[in-house]
Amino acid sequence: MSNVQQKKIKVLVADDEAGIRDLIKYLLEPLGYDVVTVRDGQEAVDIVSTKEFDIIFLDIHMPKMRGTEALDQIRKLRPSQAVVIFSSSSDPFYVFESQARQRGAFDCMYKPFELEDLIKIIDKAVVHNGVN
Repeated sequence: MSNVQQKKIKVLVADDEAGIRDLIKYLLEPLGYDVVTVRDGQEAVDIVSTKEFDIIFLDIHMPKMRGTEALDQIRKLRPSQAVVIFSSSSDPFYVFESQARQRGAFDCMYKPFELEDLIKIIDKAVVHNGVN
């Protein structure tokens, strides 16, 4: 369990790969996280317009709306939202990270990742946002 987690942390995961969505939900829910998953960037923007999340994970390559485009729209709705962009891309990390950070991403990571990687980023977002 996360060291900083004192309330149920709300996590949104947007990825077109069902296996990634299911894996993150499978890893985090038993630890007490509230995980909502969607299939693309447009669904992420739609749900963020009506619900609040402590952290959002967006895949960079999705149909309908790329992760970076969804990040742009989420920034308009919730300027201080912690958003992590992830990719399984072969792009060099500095290029991928630079694009994401220029658009206001809180953090970036590559797939595949370990549970510890997810928890570290969530903890960092929770501390940054003052959620306790």
